[in-house]
Amino acid sequence: MIRKVTALYVLLILLSLKGWSQSSVTGQAYAEVIAALTAYENNQMHFGKFSPEIGGGQIILTPDGVRIVQGSVVLGGGTAQPGKFIITGESDATYTIQLPSGPAILMLNGSSKTMTVDNWVSIPPAGVGSGTLTGGSETVSLGATLNIGSIEDNPVGIYTGTYSLTFVYN
Repeated sequence: MIRKVTALYVLLILLSLKGWSQSSVTGQAYAEVIAALTAYENNQMHFGKFSPEIGGGQIILTPDGVRIVQGSVVLGGGTAQPGKFIITGESDATYTIQLPSGPAILMLNGSSKTMTVDNWVSIPPAGVGSGTLTGGSETVSLGATLNIGSIEDNPVGIYTGTYSLTFVYN
């Protein structure tokens, strides 16, 4: 009987020691702040000189700077160029381009006459994972379609307007 009590006592001591057995460890946390994503306009979008003639039409300006004419529009001299933007931030980070959600309105200086710009396209293409900041920067080129009325709707002059792009880290 004493053996049984002693064995039970030893077993209880061993079980209670297991409950008291502890181990502590210290972990480390890590965080890295990266450079802010910035963008600036390097070249303004310019559809060049043209005449709408009787019926008007469209000028499609590609991100490569090529102009394609539709309708009665006749191209004139001058330089056309896509919009160009320099994006800077953390080297090798990826970003997304969000193109304008609707048309931009170009207004004739001192008048209520307007043209619209829509069908935005970019190089690199817009959407998730649009581009990578190789070496911390990249150039984005933007093209669009200029919708032109007749010469009566869009008389001679300079038409200006603005649009918004958004660049976001992925």
